[in-house]
Amino acid sequence: MAGKSKSSILFPTRIALLLILPSLILYLFFNTWPMVFSIGVALTNANRYNISPDPAKIKGYENAIACAKILKETPEYRDKASTLFDKLRIYFFNLSHALYKLNEIINQSIDVSKIPRDIRDELAYSTSQLYGLPSEVRRVFNCTELNYTTKEEIIPVVLLDKLDSLLSLSGTIKDRLQYAQLFPEEVSISELRNLTSKANTILSEIESGFSKLAVGYDEYMSETIERFQKERDELELRFIGVENFAKLFNDVRFYNALYKTLLFVATSVSLKVALGVLLAVFYSSNLVLGRKAIRALLLVPWAMPFLLSALSWRILFRPQDGPVAAILGLDMYTNEWHAFLVYNLFEAWLAYPFIMTVTQGALRGIPKDVIEASYIDGASVFYRFRRIILPLVSKPLMVATILTTGASLQVFLIPIVLNGAGPTGAICIPFIGCTSGPLNEMLLILGYNKVASGTEGGEYGYAAAIYLVIVLIILAYVAVWFKISRKTGG
Repeated sequence: MAGKSKSSILFPTRIALLLILPSLILYLFFNTWPMVFSIGVALTNANRYNISPDPAKIKGYENAIACAKILKETPEYRDKASTLFDKLRIYFFNLSHALYKLNEIINQSIDVSKIPRDIRDELAYSTSQLYGLPSEVRRVFNCTELNYTTKEEIIPVVLLDKLDSLLSLSGTIKDRLQYAQLFPEEVSISELRNLTSKANTILSEIESGFSKLAVGYDEYMSETIERFQKERDELELRFIGVENFAKLFNDVRFYNALYKTLLFVATSVSLKVALGVLLAVFYSSNLVLGRKAIRALLLVPWAMPFLLSALSWRILFRPQDGPVAAILGLDMYTNEWHAFLVYNLFEAWLAYPFIMTVTQGALRGIPKDVIEASYIDGASVFYRFRRIILPLVSKPLMVATILTTGASLQVFLIPIVLNGAGPTGAICIPFIGCTSGPLNEMLLILGYNKVASGTEGGEYGYAAAIYLVIVLIILAYVAVWFKISRKTGG
């Protein structure tokens, strides 16, 4: 006991380490893992499908690939396909011939009840040949019967749907012809002409589709296998390196979002800092009556819930009946720059209390004798503000500016809540290209749309790359500020 210091007795080293080390580990973990995770995601092809893929769907694609390979390479199934295509060609020819003869009679505008029996019989026969044909096509190319369970279709679904439609339509024509024999006044020539025209169109498309399959069977099967492999690969999370960043710098909307974000930072930060500083200086004067009460009222925007503030501003700037919109002639729903101006005004209204409070605190630290000496020397108000007050409050004001700039770089809620970062229109970037999208889409909103939008959402890797660019911009900005502050002795 005699050899131990008082501090070591009160705070043993072992106890201190037990308290400090877990805290330090947790601090480093919770401050580094989001960045590490984001970098990892940005280097992958992460999307809504492969971030948590369905094993059954992956297995379905694998089975479809194996099935297509057997259908392509096995002589037995190639022969079955060839026989089916020959049958289809004959049946389609018979139906085409029957429809052609019927169409010639219809074009003569004769009484529908007088359509020759042989034409009606030929159409009925060619239609009967189609019965069971769709199921036969599906059976020949049915992967489940080959013990490869999958929901993917080898034959194009659109072709199978058209085959079903043709069967239904030709059956309708046959029934209407039979009905016309009993009730000719209820079946018109124009109705039959319309039905045969539709049937001929669908038949032509089906004949063309199956003809291409028959002639280029191997090529089609190879393309089908390649398509299934590509769709399966999209369900697998894999490392893609800097592909997301390469895509980023070829994205028109990214350049537009970067431009609008940096422009918003330049305009909004200047506006809210200038407004906050001027209000702080003005209401620090003893000549202003009731300045304490007014300063308290000026802090109201800082205390109000954001959504309440946003709702108020939406009403004020609503083009139809908003009072401020009417006075200033602004329409933030159709005019890109009107909306951008409203964003700046709203941001300044939300953030000037912070700048004002920081500046007021700094002003209280200025010695009164310095101000009094400037009065005695006859310095003007502008000279005192520029040469005395600003230099003395520059350090806390610089910190406040850095913080509010970081907030402006991450602007998100203001454009989203006010008008969805709109209006929407054409976006063109020289040497890159043109596209369409929200004209006031900031970087965070672009990343959000790439994750959560209904039409283009789920691009997690791409969104992570966008957010990493934002982090790099903020880090670069802070580094420049600190470098300047060191040089100026700040």
